[in-house]
Amino acid sequence: MLDGGSMITKERVNILMVDDQPAKLLSYEAILGELDENLIKATSGREALEFLLKSDVAVVLMDVSMPEIDGFELASMIRQHPRFHRTAIIFISAVHLTDLDRLRGYERGAVDYISVPVIPELLRAKVSVFAELHRKAQQLRALNRELEQRVVERTQELGNKAEALELLNSQLNRKNEQLDAILQTAPDIIFSSRGDGSRDFLSAHFFEYTGASAELSLGFGWIDFVHPDDRSDIMSHWEKCLQSREIYEAEYRIRGQAGEYRWFRARAIPIRAQNGEIVRWYGTCSDIHDSKLLEQSIRENSTTLEKVVEERTEALRHLSSRLMRMQDEERRRIARELHDSLGQELAAAKMTVDGITKQSSSQLKDQSAQEASGSIDRALQQVRTMSHLLHPPLLDEVGLVSALRWYLEGMTKRSGIETTLEVQPSSFPRLPPQFETAIFRIVQEALTNVFRHSQASHSQVRLLRNENNVVVEIRDDGKGLAEDTTKFRPGTVGIGIGGMRQRVEEFGGELRLTNANPGAVVEVIIPVEEQARDRVLATA
Repeated sequence: MLDGGSMITKERVNILMVDDQPAKLLSYEAILGELDENLIKATSGREALEFLLKSDVAVVLMDVSMPEIDGFELASMIRQHPRFHRTAIIFISAVHLTDLDRLRGYERGAVDYISVPVIPELLRAKVSVFAELHRKAQQLRALNRELEQRVVERTQELGNKAEALELLNSQLNRKNEQLDAILQTAPDIIFSSRGDGSRDFLSAHFFEYTGASAELSLGFGWIDFVHPDDRSDIMSHWEKCLQSREIYEAEYRIRGQAGEYRWFRARAIPIRAQNGEIVRWYGTCSDIHDSKLLEQSIRENSTTLEKVVEERTEALRHLSSRLMRMQDEERRRIARELHDSLGQELAAAKMTVDGITKQSSSQLKDQSAQEASGSIDRALQQVRTMSHLLHPPLLDEVGLVSALRWYLEGMTKRSGIETTLEVQPSSFPRLPPQFETAIFRIVQEALTNVFRHSQASHSQVRLLRNENNVVVEIRDDGKGLAEDTTKFRPGTVGIGIGGMRQRVEEFGGELRLTNANPGAVVEVIIPVEEQARDRVLATA
């Protein structure tokens, strides 16, 4: 109820429904009929625009997909008109909309989306809310006009308020007395400054701490009690705030009566006249000495801790490098043992058994001797294969490329996976032994994973050398890797990939895992510039 007995009554608002299918418009009309609002139907964007230019609309309910002008274009046109900046637009879509489609709609002014099939209660509730908001806005504008009229009337009564102003002045004096009491008892230093920055008031706490007099402290005299190392910075910052009219904040040390310095944090805000000119500054100065010392202690401890962590990390890196070298040396030793001892003894046994055939014996003895000889041949082949796998002699004798070609040929025969090698440049240079061993082991582990897990039929190894890096790429046409594995998330990386990654990082390189659809790609980039090579050789 308004003064004067006027009652705010419900006035119907216009709800515009836009769809190129009349059947849908009829269904929306049936659903929204209970709202008791004016329902207007339009079968095209053009018809909707014609109605909007003539009438006020609270809610526009429109289909996204329409001929000529679709819902997005219509919403953009509506928003361009100043009168419809706040008109509620609700999209109805029969197709699945992506998040990008929804974002596009919101950017063009949509306030909500409703998907087909439409739930009548939901549609009715949403339209009702926006219609009521529009109605309230209209009512609010009417109330504002009435209130403006009242302001004019009440302004005329201000001439009769002189006695009330005298009472207010009396109350203000009492408030000032209370403020003075607060200033005298506050633990912080409270100050005020003129527009030029010179201080005309300092609370009692400043004089109690410094032992100074008001004559020596007001104006710019307080600067004499600031630590000499801080004066230049705070005055420069203070002058900058005077010019920019920004809030003043600074931390500096103030000298106490006994000559000791403590840290304080000052903060002041400007008071402006009606023309925008600063006429005063009010601020406080809080003792932060204890927290400042604590902060410094934490910073020093943090630096020390970071240094310890770096030292421990470097020690672990060297230890890991040493363990990997020892592992390679052990493999070399096992390879020599298998080849020189077990291989020689099996060869001798073979010659002994072969000698049986030269003696006069039965056919059965000959057959047994031949079978024994064949078994020993196979054992010798297995020993040689095992020896080469542990550490291929070719790697030391003729280099990485020959060792990889030998290993890939054996890989193709053993696994049935056709594996090829591409080398660039064709005259690939020799690398330091540590580099070649690491690259061979990485290729060996990657192809083992291809054989065990990928279900691939083809794989390819590419070895490239440029000015600064050696790049190794192992690609297959299998089922690929899990997404978490390609990102090296904890718990998803096995020992094989973990070992490869550690080998690469020992040489300052990078291991990348990606899916190629089909298959996966393992890419290794190892720097071979002089600095990296010197670092690796220094740890050898």
